[in-house]
Amino acid sequence: MNREDLIYSLWLYSIKGIGPKKFRQIKNKYRSLKEAYLNRKDLEVEGIFGHLKDEIKDSDTRKAEKILEFCERNSINIILEDDRLYPDEFKIFDYAPVMLFVKGDAKLLRFPYKISMVGTREPTYYGKRVAKELASLLASLGIVVVSGMARGIDSFCHAGALENGKTIAVLGCGVDIVYPKENLKLYRQIIENGCVVSEFLPGTFPEKMNFPQRNRIVAMFSPCLVVIEASTKSGTFSTVDFALDQGKEVFAVPGNIFSQKSSGTNRLIKEGARIICSYEDFLDDIKEIYSLKPAQLSFADRDDEEELTEDEKVVIKLLNENGDMHVENLIMLTGWDAGKVASLITSLEIKSKIVRTRGNMISKL
Repeated sequence: MNREDLIYSLWLYSIKGIGPKKFRQIKNKYRSLKEAYLNRKDLEVEGIFGHLKDEIKDSDTRKAEKILEFCERNSINIILEDDRLYPDEFKIFDYAPVMLFVKGDAKLLRFPYKISMVGTREPTYYGKRVAKELASLLASLGIVVVSGMARGIDSFCHAGALENGKTIAVLGCGVDIVYPKENLKLYRQIIENGCVVSEFLPGTFPEKMNFPQRNRIVAMFSPCLVVIEASTKSGTFSTVDFALDQGKEVFAVPGNIFSQKSSGTNRLIKEGARIICSYEDFLDDIKEIYSLKPAQLSFADRDDEEELTEDEKVVIKLLNENGDMHVENLIMLTGWDAGKVASLITSLEIKSKIVRTRGNMISKL
């Protein structure tokens, strides 16, 4: 989109009281937003009256020009809904954002395989471990992990994804604002190996009313939503509600029945959410949702060596040297805990490198 079109889009977008619905109403009434701007003093659109109509009538493009200059200086991409990088998943929703601001790799918005993951801001050790390990495993298979960069489960999901792949952070503030402040290092890492995205104008501070809007975007990005750990009163349920309204699958990780932090996820399972009993079972569900074969769950530009992590190469090396091995022998020879070995075995199975047979014997393909 040319600079003039961006200016007129930012002109309308930056007027307080103009949301996606009203933006589209005005856009659809005129042949272009430039024409809308030139006719702003005589604008007649259903639902736009009173103070908002006066705001539009008295507006000009100076604020829009400043926003665009700021974005250009700070490497912020502006993606409009008719831009080729605008996510296809968003286009079926009337309330989808009309504009996205992106720092980092904006091409990830169109990446075909994405999974949204959310949870409590105050996780237990169990929640942190599941969030990080599951996100890391998904990323190693070429799936982009989407979350909200909040403290707690969101942060562990992003950190896990960055170990093996890419991640998208959806913010409830401008993409130039780091929130929470302790996530500055994570924010920079995400920009280097993924992107941060927001529908809010640069400079917008994180306010309570912004986060439900953020949550609907997190839900929109993926065909399913994974809830790692949450109490029954967790703000996570805002994202769950959006996912259900959008017709998305909701997955929940079961937890300790005595832990308040798992009361929400356990309730979701009771009410019909799909349970994550193991990483292996969840990956089977993901393949079903995306109608994929295992080999398709990997970045196309990796060769056989590059698609394996260093730990996975250790497992393959041991199988080359010893032939078929029992899981317990792999645990003993590597010195790793059972959970880590189980995760590596699942990953290698998905990559069609090994097969698990009866009696927990592992064979190289």
